[in-house]
Amino acid sequence: MRVSAERADEEFDVFLVERVRGGDRAAFEALFRRHASIVLRYAWALAADAGAAEDLVQETFVTCWSKRRSLLVADESLLPWLLTVCKNHARNQARKRVRERTTSLDDARDIPAPVTDDLIWVRDALDELSADDRRVIELCLIEGHSYKQAAAALDATESAVGKRLQRARMRMREAVIEHDH
Repeated sequence: MRVSAERADEEFDVFLVERVRGGDRAAFEALFRRHASIVLRYAWALAADAGAAEDLVQETFVTCWSKRRSLLVADESLLPWLLTVCKNHARNQARKRVRERTTSLDDARDIPAPVTDDLIWVRDALDELSADDRRVIELCLIEGHSYKQAAAALDATESAVGKRLQRARMRMREAVIEHDH
């Protein structure tokens, strides 16, 4: 019976993973060479830029080595496991970026910005909004996040984000009308 090249490749992954579980660095390097380009192409689809994609690949394979004793081979290939780990690292990077932006916005609020007399009413109108409403404005209108992304950042539902944004816009329109009169 003849074994196809694809089948032999899959069996080769199983063989390499068994060696990696035992700490064989050469087998790990072979797995890296076999799958790194595919993981990198996948990471490009998930990352903000090429540098972030390369970081995802590195984090994926670092995780692979650190969890080598419990690697899961699906259908005799390690690739599905690697892609899942890459996706999880991408999600963690996205969460970290949101946290960093939130922190930098909080820090920026502490710095007194030069405000002209013409714009004081805008700041006052924003200050009258609840903290959650201001945060929704920052996420959706200033940073350009979707309702779904804002909901995840605020631990709320998309409809709650939509309602908060609608309410905040209405209050800001009222402030414009009051200011113009």
